Amino acid sequence: MHTEPRDIAALVPMPRLLEALGSQVNERTRRCACVLHGGSNPSAFGWTNAGLWKCHSCGAGSDRIALVRAVRSCGFREAVKFLAALAVVPIADGLIDREAIAREKKERAALTNDAGMLLAVEKAAWIDARDDVLQLEAIRRGAGVRLNALHLGAPERWPGETELCWDALAKAYRQMPHAAATYNVISFAPQRDRLAFALDAKTREQLVEEALERGFVAGTRCYHFEVIL
Repeated sequence: MHTEPRDIAALVPMPRLLEALGSQVNERTRRCACVLHGGSNPSAFGWTNAGLWKCHSCGAGSDRIALVRAVRSCGFREAVKFLAALAVVPIADGLIDREAIAREKKERAALTNDAGMLLAVEKAAWIDARDDVLQLEAIRRGAGVRLNALHLGAPERWPGETELCWDALAKAYRQMPHAAATYNVISFAPQRDRLAFALDAKTREQLVEEALERGFVAGTRCYHFEVIL
């Protein structure tokens, strides 16, 4: 039995195809430099879930098969064979087994479902990390404003307010590096590390400690941090 060439092309994720064609893909932004005209602009080339692509610099765009033909300077049949190899679908005498396609589609659907569940867990961890940073920053800012007012002569609103403000400010400064490191790891670490971070508390702590050791630098306002992973 036979199947349509575009069924084969649909089995190849665009990031995998682009990497096979020699382009480095940014997983987070879903962008890369154009594999047709070259250049170094990582935002030039984008694609949809359906596999349609477009370069915003040179204006070229179409589907997976057209992309392979353009980059490899080959015909339609050769492009389909190239995609079949990437999809790990057997092909013989120019014919492809529909049952093999169906099995591959089922396996890909299961992987997509698992990836969706992991993405939901990762997003929840990212929201928690972001909220921690925002909460500590609000405490830092509020305590700082109030202490400045007290320093300029404003009366305490309750006995011991000054001491409580200093305690809140000190706590925010102590916790902010860890919170900022946590936020940056779940935001910018490689996908493998992000998922491990989201799923396992021990791994999360380890990744954050490594981030703090390997490049976080406090900004001048003491709550902005940068990390290289």
